[in-house]
Amino acid sequence: MKRVVIFLITSAMAISMLQGCGPSEEEIQQREQARQDSLERVKQQRLEQQRQDSIEQARQDSIEAAKRERQRNRIEYNSNGPFAVQVEAWRSKEKAETQIQKWVDRGYENAYVVKMGNEETGDIWFRVRLGRVDSKDMAEKLQNKLMRNHNEKSWISMAKDEQGKSSETEKKTTEEKEE
Repeated sequence: MKRVVIFLITSAMAISMLQGCGPSEEEIQQREQARQDSLERVKQQRLEQQRQDSIEQARQDSIEAAKRERQRNRIEYNSNGPFAVQVEAWRSKEKAETQIQKWVDRGYENAYVVKMGNEETGDIWFRVRLGRVDSKDMAEKLQNKLMRNHNEKSWISMAKDEQGKSSETEKKTTEEKEE
């Protein structure tokens, strides 16, 4: 019996020593809180990375959209091209010349005036035109840009002879195409 009592006392001491050596309830709660805090930091870092990735993607999309818009608005001029877009016509040469500056200020450096008509009858017009381009498609692109950016009606002209010596074919604006 003495052995049993010693065994029980020894076992009780061992158990109490093991409990005393292990983490307390407070330490267990602190560890759990630290683990939860760590998981929250990781979650916040992932959210921040997703936000940064989203911002970068939006930036790239914006850059691509701007490139597409520039390409859409890009007009390739050719001083020998057969097409021009006429935006105005005036009886006064001075008025037509002053209108050129308006178009240059708007970014159309290829604006120019063409004298058309018959001097003998006095039926003279000074036409304000923008650029010369190689194709009707490019002229339509310029015409669409004028309508979109400036709400300006215009028409496409064949500009073979800018002095009015030969007949000129003109196409009316998109307004007339819709009618």
